[in-house]
This record gives sequence, structure tokens and C-alpha cells, in this order.
Amino acid sequence: MEKIKVLTVGAGAVGAYFTGRLAQTGKAEVSVVVRSDYGTVKKNGFHILSECGDFDFLPAGVYRTAEEYPDIPDYVILTSKALPQIDEPALIRGAVKSSRTTIVLIQNGIGIEDAVAEAFPENEIISTIAYIGATRTAPGIVRQKGSSELKFGRFGGGDSIAGRLLAELYQGTSVKASFVENIAYFRWVKLLWNLPYNPVSVLGGGLDTKEMSDRGPVETLCRELMEEVRLVAAACHVELPPELVEQNIEYTRNFPPYKTSMLVDFEAGRQIEVEAILGNVCRLAERHGLSVPRMRACYTLLSALDRKHREKRPG
Repeated sequence: MEKIKVLTVGAGAVGAYFTGRLAQTGKAEVSVVVRSDYGTVKKNGFHILSECGDFDFLPAGVYRTAEEYPDIPDYVILTSKALPQIDEPALIRGAVKSSRTTIVLIQNGIGIEDAVAEAFPENEIISTIAYIGATRTAPGIVRQKGSSELKFGRFGGGDSIAGRLLAELYQGTSVKASFVENIAYFRWVKLLWNLPYNPVSVLGGGLDTKEMSDRGPVETLCRELMEEVRLVAAACHVELPPELVEQNIEYTRNFPPYKTSMLVDFEAGRQIEVEAILGNVCRLAERHGLSVPRMRACYTLLSALDRKHREKRPG
């Protein structure tokens, strides 16, 4: 049986882990596009330290750009951060040589698919939600903790042969993968947690999840931000049940303390996903004439803090 050809673009911690697990199945030939870790990964591949079992991921090919990929991939998987200055269609354009290539986006936030869908109208777009704690600790080294789950769904909704096949490829691995026909709902469900806890962790001066579950004013702020998310989601025809708010609070309170991914990026001096997680939602609220004062205050402060933080960065 011929292997499925996969090219992972922006293979950081999340991309290395999930597509490394895919390569472990023996059913997929996985190549990667990396930049800062190119030399290390080209020579040694990735070494992944995981609660589900450590493993080495030796990609079939390692490239600096998608243009260098010599084949026509069945899947191009983009796992870069959703940042405004990144031209995501340009990152993958060199590898999308045929309409039969399915483009898979494993990214956080709302409205992250639009630019790619517009650039590649003939290609199917699979929007993907990842639940994982993964950090790049050194060149070519990834540490994974906690859950390891992917939800695939066709952008715009409905069924997808390519999406179901990708989920099936993960059977037998430690990754819990599934295909859903209403991916927009699950993207809002994840945002219900991401939008409060990621920004508050940074704006609070480096709060971990335990410190944000204080049964006091910080927890109350997180709950109020979730209610504002529910308000915007409803305007976008996505009804998030009110009990999800309390479920998120309880989950966070009872989970071992950890730093959010946004806080990890901020402390490492990396740009944070302000627009994908906050800005796009604030703009949707404005478009629908909704008042979301806590969300807008967080967006204003986090944007200024991120900008000032990056101005101080060397180079």
C-alpha cells in the first residue's frame, strides 16, 4: 500500500508532535518545513519527550521552504502561529501544486481559515483543533504533557473523505483523533477557554492556571469573559450551552497548575496570538453591535503589552 504523503509546514512543537505520531503509524511519509531548527532537524530529526512515550521522529525530508518539496502531497499541514504579519498562503503555496492536495490548518483562534481558503479556492480546507501541551525546549527537542487530541472538520462544515481518512490514520496511536461535521462549534468551544485564560495569564503578570482559579476576582473575570464569548458566538449562529462556563472553571481548578501557551510564548520573548484569540472576536462583536467591555479592555492592553515587549527584544 502506497503511503500517504504529508508535508508539515511550520513544524514547531505542535507540528513535530502530531505529525511525528502520524509517521509512527508507517502509513504516512511525513516531510517537514522548518526554519530556525533546520540544521539540527536535518541531521538528527526531532526527539520528543512525551508522557505517552518518548520517541524520535526522523522526517522523510527536511526543507527550508515549501517550494523545495519535490512531490505533490496528499496533505499540507500548516501548524505555524496565527500571526498578522505571517503570509500563510505564501508559506504553503510552493507545495500546493494540485487541487487534490488537502490543506490542514492546526491553529488556535477564530477566523484563521479565511485567507487560506481565499488563496486556494480549488483545495479542500480542513480546520483542526488541537488539545495538547507541547513546548520546544531546545533545537529539535519537544516536550509534551497532558492531553493529545485532534478534532478535524471541513472548513464551512459538512462531511469530508479526506478529513475522515486523516483521523483514521491516527488509530492505534496515543493521539485521540476524530472528524466532526460542525468544526465551527468546537472552535468556539475551545475559544471559550482560550480567550479568558491565555490573555489573563499574561496581563496578570504571569499567572498559572491555579492562580487564575482563585474563587475570587481573577476567576470572576475569566467567567465574565466566557460569557462575552458566548454572546459573540450566538451572534455568529453558534450556541454555546451556559453549563460549559462552569465546566471550564471546574476543569481548570482541578487540573495540575500549568502556564498557558500564550504565557510561555510571552516569557520566551515570542510574539503572541493577540489577533487570532482576541482581535478577531472583538471585530465580530463590533460587526454585530455587541458590547464586550472586558474583552475589549483585554485586547487593548494585551496589544500594547505585546508591542512594547517586542520593541525591547534584541534585533
